[in-house]
Amino acid sequence: MDLVKAFRLTNKTKAAIVGSGGKTTAMFQLARDFGSRVILTTTTHLDQDQLIQADRHIALEDLADLPSIERELAGDILLFTGSEIETNRVKGPDQEILLQLVALADRWECPLLVEADGARQLPIKAPADHEPPIPDFVDTVIVVAGLSGLGKPLNDKWVHRPEIFSDLVGVPLGSEVTSQHLADALTSSRGGLKNIPDTARKLLLINQLDSFPNWRTFHDYLPLFLSHYHAVGFAVLEDQMLLELHEPIAGVILAAGGSSRFGTTKQLLDWKGKPLVNHVAETALAGGLSPVLVVTGADHSKVTQSLENLPVECVLNPKWEQGQSSSVRTGIEALPPNMGAVIFLLVDQPFIPPRLIQRLIKAHAIKRAPIIHPQVNDERANPVLFDREVFQELSSLEGDTGGRILFNTFPSRGVPWENDLIQKDIDTPEDFEILGSIGE
Repeated sequence: MDLVKAFRLTNKTKAAIVGSGGKTTAMFQLARDFGSRVILTTTTHLDQDQLIQADRHIALEDLADLPSIERELAGDILLFTGSEIETNRVKGPDQEILLQLVALADRWECPLLVEADGARQLPIKAPADHEPPIPDFVDTVIVVAGLSGLGKPLNDKWVHRPEIFSDLVGVPLGSEVTSQHLADALTSSRGGLKNIPDTARKLLLINQLDSFPNWRTFHDYLPLFLSHYHAVGFAVLEDQMLLELHEPIAGVILAAGGSSRFGTTKQLLDWKGKPLVNHVAETALAGGLSPVLVVTGADHSKVTQSLENLPVECVLNPKWEQGQSSSVRTGIEALPPNMGAVIFLLVDQPFIPPRLIQRLIKAHAIKRAPIIHPQVNDERANPVLFDREVFQELSSLEGDTGGRILFNTFPSRGVPWENDLIQKDIDTPEDFEILGSIGE
C-alpha cells in the first residue's frame, strides 16, 4: 500500500487527517509511505501509546524548543506535540508553534501531517461545533471513516457524539447505522466536509473493509462521493492494504474530423436511429464517465446541435485540420482540474460498450497505470485511458498522431476483452453498410 502515490501527495504536502475509524493509523502509514523526513503534529490530543509509532517525539513548550534547520534529528518520522495534559495524553502545540512547524517543513522541504480531529477511537463520528480544528494552511484534507460501526446501534459505543450524528442524518438514537447514513454524514457540510478550507483537496478514505463484507455496496455512492471529494480510497489500514482508489474520470470523444475519405460528415450518420456522435456520447455517459467532452471541428454547429439534449459539453478545436493531436490537446486543456484520468473515444468506433469503459475505470481504481487499454487477441485496442500523470505529454502532442505515441514512453496495462468488434471503425461508406448490419 502506498497512500502517498495513490493520493498524489508530494514533499510539499500539508495535510490534515480528520474523521474517525483509523485517523492516527492513516497518518503514520502516510508518514512511512513518504520514505523520507516527515513532520507530524496535532491540533487535538494524542494518546501516549500512539506516540511510539514516531521515530522521535518532541514535546514543545515554547518556541525555544523548536529545532532549527541546522540541528540534526534522528529518524524520518518526527512527531511534535505540546505537553502532557493528563495521564497518557498529550495536547497539540500552541498556534504560534504550529505556524513555526509549517515554516520548518518549508525549510526542510518535507511534508507536514496534522491529526486534526478526535473520535475516542470509535469508527464513526459527527463533529461538535468546535470540530474539526483544521488549520487554514493545509492544502489537503483526508477524511477517514470506519465501517465497523455499520449495522450497529446508534449509541456511544459505536459512534462518537451519537446525538449530533442522530440529528445530522435524521434517525433516532438506537437505530441501526446503515451505509446510507454514513454516506449522508460524509457528504454533509455539517459532517465529513465541515471546516475544510475552500482551496484544499478533499480525499475520502473508507477504512475497516474487513469488518463489513458488503463494502462494495459503497460503489453505489461513488458518484455522490466524487461530487464532493477529489478521490475515494477503500482500505484495511491495519493490514496496510489499499484495495481501491477512485478518482473522477472524464470522457473525451474525438469528433472533429472532416471525413474526407468517407465523403460526408460521419459524426451525423444515422446509427441505429440516432446520429453516430450521439450513440458514442451515450455510451460514454452510460459507462460512468463524467464529464463527457465532445471535441468538434468540421460541421461544429450541426454536431453541437445534435447533442443539445445530452449532458455533454462540446469543445471546438479551431485547428482540427492540423490532425488528431490538436483535438487531443483541445480535450486535455478543457478538462476540469480535478480529473484523475481521461478515456478517449473515437466517434467512428460504434461497438464500444459501456461495460468496457467500466472495466477500464475499475482497472484504474485497483492498480493505477499511466496508460490502460483493452487487449484483444494480444493487440492493443481502443478506447484508451490515460492517467493524469501523462496529461502534460498529451497536451504537447504535435501532428496527425494521437496518444498512442506515448506507449513508447510510459508503461501500459492491458485489460483483456473477448470481442474484437470494438476494433471496427467506419472509414468508408462500405464499412458503414457492412458494420451497420451487425447486431450489437
